[in-house]
Amino acid sequence: MLSVYKSHEEGLRTLSLETLEDGCWVHSVHPTAEEIAEVAKKVGVPEEYFRFAFEEDGCPRVLRSAGCLLVIVSVPVFRGQDRYDTIPLSVILTPNCTITVTREFTSVLPKGGEAGLGFDTTKSVHFFFQLLYQAGNTFLRQINSIRKRTDEIEMKLRRSTTNEEVYRLLDLEKGLTYFTAALRANDIVLDNIVRMRASPQFRRWLPMNEEDEDILESVIIENKRALALVQTYGSILSSMMDAFSSVIANNLNHIMKFLAGITILVSIPTMISSFWSMSMVVPLRETEIGFYLVVMLSLLSSALAGLFLRKKRML
Repeated sequence: MLSVYKSHEEGLRTLSLETLEDGCWVHSVHPTAEEIAEVAKKVGVPEEYFRFAFEEDGCPRVLRSAGCLLVIVSVPVFRGQDRYDTIPLSVILTPNCTITVTREFTSVLPKGGEAGLGFDTTKSVHFFFQLLYQAGNTFLRQINSIRKRTDEIEMKLRRSTTNEEVYRLLDLEKGLTYFTAALRANDIVLDNIVRMRASPQFRRWLPMNEEDEDILESVIIENKRALALVQTYGSILSSMMDAFSSVIANNLNHIMKFLAGITILVSIPTMISSFWSMSMVVPLRETEIGFYLVVMLSLLSSALAGLFLRKKRML
């Protein structure tokens, strides 16, 4: 799917590929081979630059050709039911427009209309840094969501005897692992961009004014902050999983101990009544008082056994 936008006073105005203007933004989500060929021919970008976003490893990197600059970063995606992942986001900077390529929709990128207020596609470098800053903010929001979800699961785990909550924590820990790898790779890309500022070869691709410098510094700070948080929460979550695995086993042991106590209490009346139901001659067998005596003896024995088990914390 291809979408073309350009900033104006009320947000992002939708254009078409045929009416491509300078300063526009071409956003491509899982494009077909025909769409890739059409855009590549229209803007003069190598077709292989579009396919980096479909690689499974999707390693963040910076590539340069004669007519454009390609920057690949990882961005977070939420897949529902405590599952988080990252996908590559390819940003291609050309003299006339900015191109983004993803294999699926992501909340990092702005939408058309009023949702695009604050983004300026006419300044490609400024717009590029805005996307990086938005990616860092999205990482922080997702990390905070994982932290809150972890607290909710923790309260359930205190009373749980099943593995369902542990599996959910495992999904969250997996998401934090993906985030850690992505943020570390993005940090390397940001370091490359910082070094590019001092290089005359790359300076023409990233001409920055004072405002762009400030945004880049904010992007670096947000990325490092997100990396520190995700590493901290990842360690906490890993420790929690080990601790609550022991808690679940301990809760199960308490239940088994309670059931064993109940079994003892139930077996006492059964044992006493079995003595009086033997085929041999037993005292008071043919009398009415014998039945009440057996019942009273069974209840008394069970009560005494219950008090003993209660004292031993088995009930």
